Amino acid sequence: RRSLRAASQDWSKSDERLLQAVEQNEPDKVAALIVKKGLCPTKLDVEGKSAFHLCASRGRLDCLEVILAHGPDLNVTDGTGFSALHLAAKNCQPECLKRLLQVLSVDSSDSFGRTALHHAGLQCTSYCIIQFITALCVTL
Repeated sequence: RRSLRAASQDWSKSDERLLQAVEQNEPDKVAALIVKKGLCPTKLDVEGKSAFHLCASRGRLDCLEVILAHGPDLNVTDGTGFSALHLAAKNCQPECLKRLLQVLSVDSSDSFGRTALHHAGLQCTSYCIIQFITALCVTL
């Protein structure tokens, strides 16, 4: 895995615009930046976050769909060792969680050995946990 410093050395203004487009939930802009600028949505900035991980943690489902359509490495972890699935669970984002469960293994663990269900149980309301379990049952 590349170090955060190595990843940030080639961080550009376009990469920053991609993060901003996700933050502002602008899927059309996300698509344009990926296609026209050839950006990698899993590229980590100096803080260890990427557009892909930001989608999951902030619940930007439309932007997540755009990124998934471009075939990113789904197993990439952010600077803290969390995958997009873990971040969606940790931040109680049931729609993104449901979508990511369609393409990722529920059994994957983070750098601390925790699964997405562990994160949901630690951080979320009972409503979010029920949503997680419902999404899990639908994908099985």
